[in-house]
Amino acid sequence: MKKSTRGALAAVIACAAAAGGSASATAAEQSEVTVPLHGVEYALGMQAPEITLGLPVPLPSGSPEGPDYVEGQLLPDHVLPRVPVNNSLPSARVKAPLSDVVGDHSVDAVEAELSASDVRATTPGAGLGLPLTAPRGELWGLPALQLPSAGLHAPRLSAQPTTALGLT
Repeated sequence: MKKSTRGALAAVIACAAAAGGSASATAAEQSEVTVPLHGVEYALGMQAPEITLGLPVPLPSGSPEGPDYVEGQLLPDHVLPRVPVNNSLPSARVKAPLSDVVGDHSVDAVEAELSASDVRATTPGAGLGLPLTAPRGELWGLPALQLPSAGLHAPRLSAQPTTALGLT
């Protein structure tokens, strides 16, 4: 294979990898959707509010937490591991007209906006303890009996949403 052919092939592979990487990056972005409320305007005989929502797609990010082995137990602490899910909180914008409701034209509308923000979460996990202990030396290598145990690990959720409210 000639050097020019190898270079062209390398350029094509690099472009394909860049295109694939950019396609996966844009898949996590939000798409704005306007809620159709034209039927409400017709039914009530007044202006309906304008509602726009962002629709993100939650995707698992990263690997589940590994098991925590505890000395003296036969099973690890996290039998059912927690799975991290990171995404963004959807944006929302609502603009409701007030001139028809109040009857005064000094205030036209009230607007509320929720900005998109990052959300970090983990699913709940579970732990399980068997009714047997680890082998013990004082029992000639046999396990002892104990009460079985089970527990749930709480899910985690953190976000920093911001809102804005105003009159126009």
